[in-house]
Amino acid sequence: MSKKGTKLLYSRTVSEPILRAVLADINKSAQTPDKGFLTREQWAKLWKIAPNNSERYIRHAMKMGKLEQRDYRVVTKTRLRKMAHFGPPPKRKAP
Repeated sequence: MSKKGTKLLYSRTVSEPILRAVLADINKSAQTPDKGFLTREQWAKLWKIAPNNSERYIRHAMKMGKLEQRDYRVVTKTRLRKMAHFGPPPKRKAP
């Protein structure tokens, strides 16, 4: 989608109260991922590798128990989506 299309959506939300209310309600149900939880693309950028490589490394880290997957509802490009985020598992208490 071009930037021109994005501007049109923004101008409609400002001028149309029903659409503005709908988008506000959708954004209200969005979640903020816990600290340390990132998407595949964010891990790839952090590690400075290609996204397809990050997916392979993330799967391996999950098998090792170094990362876990949690799904969060986040807003991307004006849409609410459920996306996988990966981060450290909770620390276990010592016996």
